Amino acid sequence: MNRDDRYAARIAFRLPQKLYDKLEQWADEEDRPLANLVYTIVKQALSDRERRLSVEAISEEMQ
Repeated sequence: MNRDDRYAARIAFRLPQKLYDKLEQWADEEDRPLANLVYTIVKQALSDRERRLSVEAISEEMQ
């Protein structure tokens, strides 16, 4: 696998200016690019969702 293949998928979306400004400020405070912050937020949200779904599935199995 080519190193760049890991990040080959791209997505474009629009944000309200206020939301963009808040994300940009957050990224600046953490001294990182905005794209990296958004990537980290999305990755964490997906991880949290998978964990939640896993817990729900185990809970349903126990009932």
